[in-house]
Amino acid sequence: MPDPVKLEVPVDQGKNVELKKYYTFNETGNIMLATTVSESAEIQESVRKVFAEVSVFFAAMTKAITSTENPDTHKPYSLYNYGALRKIIAGSGCFIQVTELDVTHTTSSWGATFSKELIQGLLGLATGAGALSFATAMISAIGNEGLKVAGATSDHGSEVGNIVFVCEYLLGMPSISAIVVYIDAHDHVAQFQAGPCIKTESHSMTFKMHKDTYMFVTPTFIREYAGDLNSVTTDAAYGELVKTMREHLAPKPAEPPKEPPAEPKKK
Repeated sequence: MPDPVKLEVPVDQGKNVELKKYYTFNETGNIMLATTVSESAEIQESVRKVFAEVSVFFAAMTKAITSTENPDTHKPYSLYNYGALRKIIAGSGCFIQVTELDVTHTTSSWGATFSKELIQGLLGLATGAGALSFATAMISAIGNEGLKVAGATSDHGSEVGNIVFVCEYLLGMPSISAIVVYIDAHDHVAQFQAGPCIKTESHSMTFKMHKDTYMFVTPTFIREYAGDLNSVTTDAAYGELVKTMREHLAPKPAEPPKEPPAEPKKK
């Protein structure tokens, strides 16, 4: 095996410049819009339609979850019930998982500061002096759901969480991702009871969370391009390529060596 090559980090020559991003959230904080164009620039109509479809999907998902009875409680599911979110994600066909990460967060903050700090960390967004007006209500709702789940007699579905759709308009190209974060309620009963989002004092607390990031493909994109994808999958050459790749993953067993032909008998 050849010797490893040292990784060369590019020297910053000032030629690559990261564009400034503008961002905003909807009222509940479940949809974030970010763009590299100025706040006064107009976003293309086609892009606005794509982002609007995210709003429609989220509204339908919210209605479906909150109007369906949870068999464990015989009450409607909460939007913060991770089991319900997971079923929508797995069954819709619109989510492609790209990363998963276990994270911990230790804090002595309380109230709005704690809520904003947590949202910023999970989204990887430095808002500076900007206020996230929805943060306290969102974290409080997750905490309340956690207390309900932790106090239930059933051991099933102990995770509580939330989903945030991130709609980005980067250099004229739309990109949509979904960040899903959940926490095990049984492991954090003390923190939920302490109410770090509403107390005026708080000792240091540590939260263990799981974060999944998905690429979200809107139903319109699926309908528009699925036909082309189906035509590719039925192409003979494409089929042979897939067959070859499968053989790389599961190579055929080696054939046993052939026996040499028997020598003719001497007379």
